[in-house]
Amino acid sequence: MSPLIDVVPIVKDHFSNLRSQRTGKYMWDAVALFYGAPLTLGILGILLEWRVDGVGNILAAFALLAGLLFNLLVLLFDVALKAKSSSTELKLELAKQIQSTVTYALLISLVTVVVLGVEAGMGVERIDRWVSGVVIALLAHFVLTLMMILRRIRAAFLNNFR
Repeated sequence: MSPLIDVVPIVKDHFSNLRSQRTGKYMWDAVALFYGAPLTLGILGILLEWRVDGVGNILAAFALLAGLLFNLLVLLFDVALKAKSSSTELKLELAKQIQSTVTYALLISLVTVVVLGVEAGMGVERIDRWVSGVVIALLAHFVLTLMMILRRIRAAFLNNFR
């Protein structure tokens, strides 16, 4: 794969955020939550023949969220520069973690937009159970990743304003 479009470093950076700060070991309960739960939900959707409806609306929502995540990423760059100049290691590490998680969420959002965009481009408004399972898994994973971002942003605020 061309280094210009290689997304493996983005996934690796995010996955490294699932390590304990104290021990450096993976928190397997977090791995199970962030990857196992969405995968299980997607498989459950396939088995129960859930079919996602309203492809256009979901596509619009994900496209909007992708745009907002791009904006957040630009703002995080400024925060990281300020954290680096203030020489506070904790602030810089927190900014890096937020950046890697936001970048990963943006990647999930873009994958979901592509899947839904293909379906919408084919005129499908209600997708079959297999693609629905993938979309359900991506949506669940995206929501969990957004919750992780919220938690980290809260930690950054508490770190700066206590």
